[in-house]
Amino acid sequence: MKNVWFGFPWFSELRMNVVKNRKKFYTLSITIIVIGLIFMGVNYARYGSVVNMGVDFSGGVVFTVNAPQNDSISDLQRIASNSGIKDPVIRKVGTDQYEIRAKISESELPTVRESLQKTASITDENYVGASVAGSLIKNAILSISVALLALLVYISIRFKFKYGLAAILALVHDVLVTISIFAIFYIPINSPFVAVLLILVGYSLQDSIVVLDRVRENRKLNNKASTADVVETAIHSVFRRSLNTSITTLIAAICLMIFAYRFLPDFTMGLTVGLITGTYSSIFIAASLLVDWGE
Repeated sequence: MKNVWFGFPWFSELRMNVVKNRKKFYTLSITIIVIGLIFMGVNYARYGSVVNMGVDFSGGVVFTVNAPQNDSISDLQRIASNSGIKDPVIRKVGTDQYEIRAKISESELPTVRESLQKTASITDENYVGASVAGSLIKNAILSISVALLALLVYISIRFKFKYGLAAILALVHDVLVTISIFAIFYIPINSPFVAVLLILVGYSLQDSIVVLDRVRENRKLNNKASTADVVETAIHSVFRRSLNTSITTLIAAICLMIFAYRFLPDFTMGLTVGLITGTYSSIFIAASLLVDWGE
């Protein structure tokens, strides 16, 4: 049987048998997640949090300020730091308007506000308390959990329970790898990150369903073939389609990360990492699990 190969002329000699090497792919994923867990422990010991929770999830304030045209984000970083704000997240929201996110307590707010107003004009201020932040975390976990459960039910009805479980495990893999990358690089996480995870769930599931549907169709066409052969053939038949679709989407995500990272680091980085892990899991994880379980 012909092995999978990357659908570009310069990669025509790069071949691999996905099913045969599936344990290597499992090992790669587990390694990344374990490294992420180690960094989560380090982050907790150093900062008191396993990941870098932004203002939305840890509490703090969001200032909207008017700044002169000759002021840059680096100037505002300096101004915010001089006002007593540690590690501010700043993004441009208008011609001369900037949003400054800061993790500060309510008792520190008057002092920071007064100091900031000396060099920048505050036009809006929103404080996120600890109770609101806790509610956002609960709602984020609930929304993702409900989405995964609903998808498991749908795929189990549409295909088989094993297919649904394989797809959900691939999605859990994607979420864990993405969170691990954020823990390793200690990238701040705010509410846009939840949107990224939900986008990731939908995108990755679409890829996984394409592969799993082809597995089902191949099984109908050849009942006597082994599960390994059926899965390998299915992966081979959709590989180039999945790769090409992912590359075109990834180009847009990378451009967004390059030009908008300083404004939305959690969204741009999460989207880019999520697209890569989603494509990887649908090809190398989801279908391969059926071989181990017996399709």
